[in-house]
Amino acid sequence: MKKPTQKVISQGIERPLACALYKGVPRRAAIIAFVIGSVLTAVNQWAALFGNQSIQYLPLILVYVTPFVVVTVSQVVAIRAAFLDVLIANNIGFQRERLVLTFIRHGIPLRVLSLGLTVGTLNTAIVTTVILSNGGSVSDLPVTLLAQSYVLPVLFGLVSQSISYRRAITTISAMCQAAPGI
Repeated sequence: MKKPTQKVISQGIERPLACALYKGVPRRAAIIAFVIGSVLTAVNQWAALFGNQSIQYLPLILVYVTPFVVVTVSQVVAIRAAFLDVLIANNIGFQRERLVLTFIRHGIPLRVLSLGLTVGTLNTAIVTTVILSNGGSVSDLPVTLLAQSYVLPVLFGLVSQSISYRRAITTISAMCQAAPGI
């Protein structure tokens, strides 16, 4: 297998967002957010959608925005990690491995937990602030929604980063093969 060209690798590290945008990250994130947001809206606000309760707009917005942000950030971080791993290893000898091994071997658990805690904390802060500022109390906090704010970003991030890392390694291999002398 050929050594990766320094130019290809440095461009991927210096411009991961541009690389990610080019590779369809926002489109994939939007599709995933739409599907996940719709399912969570149906589960969390069934009575509002098909009954006589009123729709809770903040949770409605968060169930679409959160997956979009988590998936987008996860993919960009995974792409950058793939470029860094190739640079450090100085080769593109990536062998296909099981998705679980990709998750374990490439630093994904720490990044996923960090992202999940950050997103969950932000969602909790937003929901808590809105409820308390509208005269509610701590007992009015939607425990299920808050639990989802932590658990689901970790799950989205796990899958998204693992798949994006593998896709990025494949793309890097193709880029390096196409530009051998650069």
